[in-house]
Amino acid sequence: MFAEFHAGEIVTLSEYFTLEVEPTDNPDIREFITNQRLSDGGEEHYADAASGEMGSPIAQVLFHAVDGIHSLTIDDDTLIVRRQPDVLWEALIDDIRDCLRDFFL
Repeated sequence: MFAEFHAGEIVTLSEYFTLEVEPTDNPDIREFITNQRLSDGGEEHYADAASGEMGSPIAQVLFHAVDGIHSLTIDDDTLIVRRQPDVLWEALIDDIRDCLRDFFL
């Protein structure tokens, strides 16, 4: 069963890592806000998995470990994910959460 995230809910994954998932006006895009720095060099945009292969370590990990990501934008403590149209958010959120937890812990 998938974890249920509610808009604005902050999920504590450890004493060091929290994740908040926010909907946007576009149903195919969600914002993931963490208490960890995701980008050191300003905003990074990856239009697809191929562009993510040459990107930051976190982009590489997300594209390799999580099926269903169409594109990523990474900026400071925020990850903006556009899903592929046939992917349910419930599964994608769980996979992204697990991937980020493993990356930081």
